[in-house]
Amino acid sequence: MFMKKTIFLIFLGVLILPNLILAVTESLSWSGRLLNVVTPLAAYWLVLTLSRKVGRTIILLFPLLFLGAFQMVLTYLYGRGPIAVDMWLNLVTTNPGEVGELLSQLMPAIVWVVIIYIPTLTLAAILWRRHLYLDKTLLRRQRRPALIATASTAVITTVLAGVTPYAPTTDLFPLNAVYNFGIALTRQKATTDYPSASASFSYHAHYTFTDSVPETLVLVIGETSRADNWQLYGYHRPTNPLLSKAHGLTVFTDYMSQSNTTHKSVPILLSMADADNYDILYHTKGIMQAFREAGYHTVFLSNQQRNHSLIDYLGEQADYCLFLRDRHPETTDDTYLLTPLQQQLTAHRGQRLFVVLHTYGSHFNYADRYPKAARIFTPDHYDGAKRSYRQQLINAYDNTIRHTDLLLSQVMTALEGTGGCAAMMYTSDHGEDIFDDHRNLFLHASPFPSYWQLHVPLVVWTSPVYQQHHADIVTHLAANRHRPAESNSVFHTLLSMGGVATRYRNDSLSLASQSYTDHPRLFIDDHNQPRTYDACMQPIDMKQMKKRMK
Repeated sequence: MFMKKTIFLIFLGVLILPNLILAVTESLSWSGRLLNVVTPLAAYWLVLTLSRKVGRTIILLFPLLFLGAFQMVLTYLYGRGPIAVDMWLNLVTTNPGEVGELLSQLMPAIVWVVIIYIPTLTLAAILWRRHLYLDKTLLRRQRRPALIATASTAVITTVLAGVTPYAPTTDLFPLNAVYNFGIALTRQKATTDYPSASASFSYHAHYTFTDSVPETLVLVIGETSRADNWQLYGYHRPTNPLLSKAHGLTVFTDYMSQSNTTHKSVPILLSMADADNYDILYHTKGIMQAFREAGYHTVFLSNQQRNHSLIDYLGEQADYCLFLRDRHPETTDDTYLLTPLQQQLTAHRGQRLFVVLHTYGSHFNYADRYPKAARIFTPDHYDGAKRSYRQQLINAYDNTIRHTDLLLSQVMTALEGTGGCAAMMYTSDHGEDIFDDHRNLFLHASPFPSYWQLHVPLVVWTSPVYQQHHADIVTHLAANRHRPAESNSVFHTLLSMGGVATRYRNDSLSLASQSYTDHPRLFIDDHNQPRTYDACMQPIDMKQMKKRMK
């Protein structure tokens, strides 16, 4: 009897373990923390009393155990937050290479999950296979109080949700994980339907510049590059040795991304969607379409893999679209983008040309993003994502920034080589946490963003010919360089710089316009809703932002 009761308690403990951890990590009231434990505990208690075949019960609860293991790994990685919609979507939009790189660096969390869950499943399988059942008397004695506890906590949870901000679909694990999974399925369906849903959309755009000199505009989208590690933004290391000497460069010092996940942040750069109205993206076209309608030849060059996301569809709206990984499945250096870029510049000399370069930038694993010859900051080798390796991680990360500096310098050189009216804009999709404070946060895409995940660089370079023919735009860019701005300005700024007029262009969001207006800073949350920074950031992040961007 004692042994069977112990087994019962072990299974119950494993099931409730994620809730115990979340009760500590989540920013809930004391009542919310308590309910986050006792409500699922009562339900698990009741479920385990329904059958003597407890081994079979645990095996049938494998999806629940999977959610628990997944939640624990994410808590290790991000410090707090449920299994978010964006995290479910990342499972289908992140390429296998990235997954392998990430998992190899999360071994401490994975080891603990294996230690907890594999023996649990093994024990359950043994009990089921050998027909070892729980005692009828034990279950009968447990079932009635378990039923009362389940009913009582369900009522209390419902009442509390009606009179307080506590929301079970947001705050109660595993209900929130299942709810978010449902939203993720809906989003994925909307993404799959995007080509047909947006087929009839038109910007009705036209070209407004009266000068006969054709423009060449290049947007370079970085990956995981945070402004705090850029020399141009006051960093103490020479991570921008080439850009820091460049002429015609405008650096925007108070710029933030509206998202910390690639599958949202890049579409915001490439369309008119933003935190205030993100879902408009699912039935409208992107920036490639607008420039095409205005008479530009449009080109999308990517060093990332296709992942059946909106980024793929937005890129494919260009006249010419190339994913380097289609030809070279292995990871390639971002400088490989320079050859097809030069080919397009040569082929369309004398025409209006708009090019987007989507780089792999500073995505983890950092040490794989640059060649050996670019190992300036060393040592840059680390065994796992651990705070004890922070300096090595920073060294490798800074090498990626310096390699981006080289890429941008070569893009500018290529544009200058045309002798034409050219401009380049660079920004990153989002930033990165690298064990920057006591929270020990790492990577990005957490449900609650940090300052380091959102503060990214935005720089614009203009050629002498562009400065001559569009002096007013260059003046506006310089005048707005210290204004607070977010990534939803990129779309409208590029339209202004390219002389593309459409009723969808909002000059109050264009940094190239004298009509630019300061807007409240917003972050698009996991449910595609706009959140103010006060509502989604912790005080330590707000303090850091004021310190770095004053």
